[in-house]
Amino acid sequence: MAKARARWYALFMARSRKPWRAYGRYGSIGIELVLSIGLGYYGGNWLDNRFGTKGWLAGLGFLVGCYAGFKALWVAAKRMEKDVLREEAQDRGEDPWDDTAPPDDDKKPHDDPPAGK
Repeated sequence: MAKARARWYALFMARSRKPWRAYGRYGSIGIELVLSIGLGYYGGNWLDNRFGTKGWLAGLGFLVGCYAGFKALWVAAKRMEKDVLREEAQDRGEDPWDDTAPPDDDKKPHDDPPAGK
């Protein structure tokens, strides 16, 4: 009974760790987007009140916050894509850390025609 319980627990924990790791890694993307937009706007609003620019810096801060938030979203999406590709390679039995590609034998430098002919 104890061995079966230990085997079930090990199998369950091995399966349940992967999604939680991804949730932790990518679950904060929305918070990061909202905070960067909010900080940009309120920082610009503070500068507007300080310098009396009547809303121009708040608008500029909002745009800068949008840019920063969506750039972070883009970077996270690219990272997520790499993680998915790595997991698919692992499922196929490939080494996901091997970056060497097989050589392309079809294109050799000496096969190009001479430049002047």
